[in-house]
Amino acid sequence: MAAELLAGVEVLLAAARSGSATRAASTLGTTTATVLRRLAALEAALGVRLFDRTPGGLLPTAALELVLPWAEQAEAAASRMKGEVEGLEKEPVGTVRLALLPGLSSIVVAPALVQLRARYSRLTLELAPASAIVDLVRREADLALRTVRPEIGDLVIQRVAAFRLAVMCSPALLARGRRVRLRHLPWVTWTDELSMTPEAEWLRENVPDAPIALRSPELQTLICAAQAGLGAVVVAEPLGIAAGGLLRVPTRARMPEGALWLVAHRALRPVPRVAAVWEWLASLIAGVAAAADQAR
Repeated sequence: MAAELLAGVEVLLAAARSGSATRAASTLGTTTATVLRRLAALEAALGVRLFDRTPGGLLPTAALELVLPWAEQAEAAASRMKGEVEGLEKEPVGTVRLALLPGLSSIVVAPALVQLRARYSRLTLELAPASAIVDLVRREADLALRTVRPEIGDLVIQRVAAFRLAVMCSPALLARGRRVRLRHLPWVTWTDELSMTPEAEWLRENVPDAPIALRSPELQTLICAAQAGLGAVVVAEPLGIAAGGLLRVPTRARMPEGALWLVAHRALRPVPRVAAVWEWLASLIAGVAAAADQAR
């Protein structure tokens, strides 16, 4: 069985990446019949169906989604072994899909991507901004930045930042009076479907009669409105500082604290392209958090 598994890894990856036995055969320099035969042998060794054969090509099954990270890890291990034998350092290549909050995507990650590109010219980062938690086991993303620490799954988890929420607004809004009372400020906040976020809960509890100038489901919209002077916003302090154009409004009310977690499936974490983005992200987020601490 081990021989079938080892022999099938290369064919499996070629078929998964091309979606076609014919294109996989062209990539491997062999015949379509050989590719199909090796895939069948691999499926027999595993006892599962990895692809549905259709006239349009090879369609991945749920079993393939579970097997693929292990195949990529085997490919990476073989690549590292070859590199050590040949004395060569391999450059990470391919696409890494990163799930994260939209505000982190536009304010922190996207502006810094030129650094990642300069270091790894053959690496592509695919950003998937979404508030919903993705399933890393089912390969909905390769990496995720989360504000809630996952409790289940075979995952590698690293806390990359600790932060607190802050009330922030534009300098012009803050300068309208010598003493700023929170209840006298206009506010921008989340829409009703996001009313259970820590930011919305804090505003509701501490400024119950807050005059609301804008509600939006998008953090970037709220920050832009606050920068323009429309109202104050409750936001993670490092994110508000990184956005620029906002000042922290002093308050005696207790501000909630949180953390940011970097997460990957354990089988995928050592893959070179994922490892490269992991290390870059951890350094980037730590730097943003440190800058916020200095600016406080």
